[in-house]
This record gives sequence, structure tokens and C-alpha cells, in this order.
Amino acid sequence: MGKVSEYAFINAKLRARIGEINSSTLLSDMVKAPTLNEAISTLKNTRYSRLVSVYAETGDLQAVELALLEFEIETYREVLSYLKGNEKELITVLFEKVEVENIKNALRLWYSSSLKGRSISSRANYIFKKLIVHPVNYSALINARSFAELLSAFEDTIYYPVISSFTLEEIKNNGLFDLEIKLDHLYFDRLFSSMKSLKWEDREISENIYFVDVDLKNILLFIRYNFYHHVSASELEYVCIPYGRIYQDIKRKKLFEKRDNTEEIRSVFSRHYKDLMADLREIRKNDDELTSADENAKHIIKIEEYLSQTRKKEFMKILTQNPFTVATILSYFFLLRDEDQRIRSIMSAKFYKWDEERIREAIL
Repeated sequence: MGKVSEYAFINAKLRARIGEINSSTLLSDMVKAPTLNEAISTLKNTRYSRLVSVYAETGDLQAVELALLEFEIETYREVLSYLKGNEKELITVLFEKVEVENIKNALRLWYSSSLKGRSISSRANYIFKKLIVHPVNYSALINARSFAELLSAFEDTIYYPVISSFTLEEIKNNGLFDLEIKLDHLYFDRLFSSMKSLKWEDREISENIYFVDVDLKNILLFIRYNFYHHVSASELEYVCIPYGRIYQDIKRKKLFEKRDNTEEIRSVFSRHYKDLMADLREIRKNDDELTSADENAKHIIKIEEYLSQTRKKEFMKILTQNPFTVATILSYFFLLRDEDQRIRSIMSAKFYKWDEERIREAIL
């Protein structure tokens, strides 16, 4: 009964917010606004009202985006305050995704400054430096002048083993790509591990929704690194997230071990996501003289749009399931992040003076 009561309280609260997001004309109103100033003004009297004040005080779009991140962090903390036990652990790991992205941004600044000798003084102000989940010292990270100083910024965090598995020489020679991949893999390892302790219905909902989520991410990775950049099979396996039905099928069929695996991988995609095939067939290797990079890019954009819509449908579908489960919480955070990203995109488009039709086609 306690679990039912817990879900009844939080789900009633979040379903009301989901209703507001789904019925809101906010994004459309922002797109219709003729200028950036007027687009931001439409946020007045909404849950994003503080962004209006930040922009009025600073006139700085990056400061507004930082405030939007702070809002997302506060929302996670609020929801976590209503939860306990295994459900709280799951949402905490989802919260770590926000932290991982913040760490990547900070690492890129450190890399630019320490290894490339570029000035980062203006950009460093837009990194969120307070506690998110784990006690990462962002100021020490960004300003590290040695690899030992960089490592010290991650002491007593789950990220230390990942960062310390690299050397400064490796990062100098290869950049941050491998490190960022390992941070992503750590996040997904922790996410799927946290699901194992959930009650069976919550576990089934969580695994199903994030198997689809991982499938869609892996499809994009395959397109970019295999179809488009034709990396080796072993490199492809390295970058892919080792979860989801797509990965399992390719691993079971030993396609990572085959040199020419493109057509068989397309077949795996077709089995799970048939609507992708028309555009997938149009993407050729980027050294094919019959296919320009622009033509491939158009098809990749279409595929990204399809995957985004598929992901949204999956999260909305779980809202129709048993209300006394984790489904509502997962859907809420997906919709909140989706709305946040669209607000960022609209503000950026207004800054670059895109017309309404172009913004609508690209974002709504």
C-alpha cells in the first residue's frame, strides 16, 4: 500500500505537469515571435519565467541556457525528494546523465585551454559548477595544469576509474572521443544495473523503454561511423552502447567480426524499425562518387527526425500503462528535456534570425 500511495502522490503531480506540457502553445508562440527578445518574453508567466529575468539582466543567451540547465537540475531534485528505495536509485542514475553532459563540456574546455592553448575565459562562466549528483570539482577540472590535477577533480566520484584509465599522452594524441565514449558507457551500465532491483513491472517498463532508446542511439552511431565514415568493425563495436535489441542481434550474428557487414546490419535495422529502410538505402559510403555528402546529410536528418518521433511515441505509450508504476516519472523527464531542448533551439534560431517557417520545419 505504501508503494501505491507513493506513486499516487507523485504521479498525480507529474501527470498534471505532463498535461500542461502537451497542451501548451508555448513553443509555437516562441516560433511566431518576430525577434529573440519577444520569443523570450513569451516565457513570462510560465514555469520558465526566470529565464526572462536572466535575459533582461544580462542580454546573454548563454546565461539563459545555463539558467535552463539549473531549472532542469532543480526539477530532478524535487522529484527525487518524493521517492525512496530502488525507484529513487533509478531516477538518480537518470540525473547522472545531466552530470555526464556537464562533465563533457568542462573537459572540452580543459582540453582547449591546457592542451591546445586556447583562451576559455569567456566560455568557462557558462559551465554549471555546483553539485549535481557527485562531488566533481569543476573549477579544478577546467583549470587543471597537469593530469594529476585533472584526476584530483574527480576524487571520490564514480568517474575517477574512467578518467584514470587514460593517460595525458593518449588524450593529447587521440582527443577526448574515447574518454567521452567511456563516460557514456558508464552511464548506461549504471542505468541498466539500477533497473535490476526494481519490482517486476517497473523493471519491464524501464528496460523496454531504454532498450528502444539505446537502439535508436546505436542506429545513429552505425549510420555515422559505418555507413558514412566506414570505420572498421572493431571500432564500430567500441563506440556502440552494449545494450538494446539492435546491439544484441548484431553481436549474436557476429557482425562485428565481419569486414563487410553493412548490408547485414541494414537487415537487422529493418527487422526492428522497418520505416527506416527507405532512407537507409539511400545512404552510401561518403567516398561513393555517385553520392554527395549533402545528399547523405539530408537522409540522415530524416532518419534523426524519425528516431526522435519514435522515441517520443514510446515514452507517451507507457503513460497508458498502470499508473502506479515508474512510467509517469520516466515520461515526465523525457518530455521536460524535450521541451528544454526545443526552447534552446528556438532561441538559437531566433538569434541567427531564421524565419518562422524554417524554425517550424526544423524544430516543431
